[in-house]
Amino acid sequence: MLVAQNIAPNLPDGINSSATASDDKKGYSSKREQLIKGTLRLNHDPFAAATAELELLVQLEDPPFFSYFVPPPTDPPQENLLESLREANPVFIFGPAGSGKTTLRYALEALCRAVPDRTLVVAYTLGKTIGRQNEETAVWQALTEALATDLFIQITEQWHTLGNVELGMVEKLGRFWYRAIPHFNRNLRRHLEAYQSHSLAGIAAWWTTWKRATVRYTPLTLARQQFFQQLLALAETPPPQDRAYQDIFHQGLQLAKEIGFTQIYLLIDVVDSRQRQNNQLTDHLDLLLQTVNVVSSPIPLYPKLFLPESWQDHVNKLATSLDWLTPQTLSVIIRWDKPEALQAILANRFRSAGSWIRGFNTIAGQEIADRLEEMMYQTADQSPRRLLQLANLLLDVHANREPDDWLITAVDWNTMCQLWNYGSPNPRPMTTNHSPNGRE
Repeated sequence: MLVAQNIAPNLPDGINSSATASDDKKGYSSKREQLIKGTLRLNHDPFAAATAELELLVQLEDPPFFSYFVPPPTDPPQENLLESLREANPVFIFGPAGSGKTTLRYALEALCRAVPDRTLVVAYTLGKTIGRQNEETAVWQALTEALATDLFIQITEQWHTLGNVELGMVEKLGRFWYRAIPHFNRNLRRHLEAYQSHSLAGIAAWWTTWKRATVRYTPLTLARQQFFQQLLALAETPPPQDRAYQDIFHQGLQLAKEIGFTQIYLLIDVVDSRQRQNNQLTDHLDLLLQTVNVVSSPIPLYPKLFLPESWQDHVNKLATSLDWLTPQTLSVIIRWDKPEALQAILANRFRSAGSWIRGFNTIAGQEIADRLEEMMYQTADQSPRRLLQLANLLLDVHANREPDDWLITAVDWNTMCQLWNYGSPNPRPMTTNHSPNGRE
């Protein structure tokens, strides 16, 4: 581990001293940006958010989110977790809140879409239908919309590998999407009319409209443009009656097979919830999995679940009743119980921002350089989310105090302790040889 020296002439390349950083004050929108880009020389802020959903919104066209990914350690250990997840079998991933289940789900989806092998990945989030009058109808509707959305996006991404798609097939697909995806015609037309050819992601920047991540550059080729025009030429289809969603879902499965997909991975995640909502969410899961199990799918359909650790016993009993627990089924718990695993998260974040920095000890003052990260890991309490919340708050405090100074001090840490509001364990104040208050 590199230890920072509080001697400005010996600073490594790429880091400003307070004397040279003053030249870069102009043009920054905030002290935080001044610290990140001017002083630390990062090409973006890798600690701006602590949840996958927010990080995907940091830069819509080319999000750095996927470069942050560090495979989580699991119990039992997996040598290559993503490749194991990609195998054609059911998967059960459990973990406490903030352990990275959603990030892992996004990473699997991105891998399947970036290196397509005729697998259609369908993302479904538990909890969005809670409170609706007819839960069974709501599940069918949400499941159908998820299938339709991912089918549209992944067909578009893989359009040039599908061969010659006849107009009749385009019409069947279009009518399915009109019925299953709200405002499909309006949103597609709006994006096509407003398209800018200089977009970094091409038309993949559109996917955020349908709450999907941008994972690969997708240009608006002539063939894709003709495909969209054929879809827009179709007459609007009236919304289906409640009882029709089951039939429409099955129709979507058949269309996926006809267009060339050979299997479907149903990626099931869950919204963060309070304890009193857990019973509703597990009821939702039961209904969803039983619904999927009774579908006579024309192509293999594999559930891959990313769920709270507290649900493990319940899910295992349910999966056993559905004959989904086999020797080939992958079932693991995410465990960030070693400091080196959390250190890898910090190192990869700095690396993704184009920096030589590999951790917070590297940019810590001499008085705390040998213990800053240890204190961070203790406060994180085996939670990547808490670690990122702490890093974000610590950088904010330091930027407000002295954005031109690249050294984080005990003063910054102790101020951060006073502002901490992310729950226990609370960070413990530091003392130094210079002062009980950590002032150097």
